[in-house]
Parts: sequence; C-alpha cells; structure tokens
Amino acid sequence: MSKRFKVKTKAVFNGQPVGSTIEVDEDFARKYEALKYLEIIEEIKPKAKAQVKKESAPKKPASKAKTEKK
Repeated sequence: MSKRFKVKTKAVFNGQPVGSTIEVDEDFARKYEALKYLEIIEEIKPKAKAQVKKESAPKKPASKAKTEKK
C-alpha cells in the first residue's frame, strides 16, 4: 500500500485552483513537487484497524449420553 500525502497546489493543477489542498499518492506527490507544481504539507497516517472481537458459539450443556458397562 502506497503512502498518501496532503499537498497544496502552487499552480492550477488537475482542475484545482492555486492554493487548494488535495490528497495524492507518494509517487505523484514527489514527481510534481520536484517540478514545483505542489508543496507537500504532511503524510496521511493510515487509520488503525479496530479489532473485531469474535464471539464464540454458545456453550452446549454436558449430556449424560454415556452409559456405564457392567
């Protein structure tokens, strides 16, 4: 999974006016920052996944199915 960056445009870029803040991929941001079209503001951290607690099946009562041999 590639990193995402929040960037500020320095020119009319992808239909966005000058000074807009948009989110783009790392490769895209690095390339256009080198060309002076964008300014990287910050890296967007992926949100932590909430751990889903698995529910166990309901417990069955112990049966007295076994019979003793004499």
